[in-house]
Amino acid sequence: MRKIFERNPSVKNQFKKAGSLVKKLFSLKIIRVLFWIVVFIVISPFILFFILRPKPQKDINYGVTYSNKFSEQMGLNWREVYIETLDDLKIKNLRLVAYWDEIEEDKDIYDYSNIKWQLEEAEKRNINVILSIGRKVPRYPECFEPKWWKELPSDNIREQELLEYIKQTVNELKDFQSIKMWQVENEPFWPFGECSNPDIKKETVIKEIEMTKSLDSRPILVQDSGEGGVWRPTYEMGDYLGISMYRRIWYDFWGVFFGRFIYFQYPLSHWTYKIKANLVGVPMDKIIITELQGEPWGPRINSELTQEEKDHTMSRNHFISTIDYAQKSGFKDLYLWGVEWWYFEKLHGNSFYWDTAKALFK
Repeated sequence: MRKIFERNPSVKNQFKKAGSLVKKLFSLKIIRVLFWIVVFIVISPFILFFILRPKPQKDINYGVTYSNKFSEQMGLNWREVYIETLDDLKIKNLRLVAYWDEIEEDKDIYDYSNIKWQLEEAEKRNINVILSIGRKVPRYPECFEPKWWKELPSDNIREQELLEYIKQTVNELKDFQSIKMWQVENEPFWPFGECSNPDIKKETVIKEIEMTKSLDSRPILVQDSGEGGVWRPTYEMGDYLGISMYRRIWYDFWGVFFGRFIYFQYPLSHWTYKIKANLVGVPMDKIIITELQGEPWGPRINSELTQEEKDHTMSRNHFISTIDYAQKSGFKDLYLWGVEWWYFEKLHGNSFYWDTAKALFK
């Protein structure tokens, strides 16, 4: 550098002028303030990551969500799938669904036989159950209101019938000791699924929760989207927050792409969930991953997808990497989504997903 200056005095002068200009700039208070603001903005993500980064849990509570409806839709014997899930996978934690359109197909005539059978079998094996109740519950099309309910003449009457269903359901099922937690509605404020009018209102969900709490003392879980939800307002409505954890999906994102569906991978690192929890003020020990992606998401029901379509969102490598991703996220409770599909694949010569999950649950 010294030789360059000796050969080119003008370069040396330019460096001196530049240095003098920088000194003059930093003599101004506003420049110093702006400089430190920029430094803070640049380094704050690294500070946040260092302070809030998740630590993998040593003893994770694994479970699955099970849907008798989805099993039937894939052409399976839903009772067979359920018993194999309990006895072969030997799960200890389970999220079950009470489907309103199945329970009260005709107004004021209740049939709880399917969900009672599932709870009885869980009770025999000392399995912990989260029971999802309400209008909007797990599996597409998300909302499962009876046909007669949709034809009622007013929102007020519909709300009263919904609350009556919640009352009847909690009273009918609260004697099952296997139920450790009630889930009231499933992602009620997340715009996904096919739900009849009226839209799900916060005031109505609060009434459902209050009704449930008045009848039973067990905690309440309310679900939100893990990827797009706000979390805090949903959490404040109950005792626990349930969130999804998806990696790869097939979706049109509310028509943004003019009705064109795309395959999409969420650009989220495993540590973003814990940092978000801290920033919005939801304790990590009050969050349950109720839907950890363990099946493909494609243009048709899973049983009809081609191998290429399945591999876009859930290949063998994706399955392993998604579980690893969830384990690193720092949550204690992970409920996998897709046990019905694992069984379907097993029946059709591919037991990889079933056997891998079985090893995980040991």
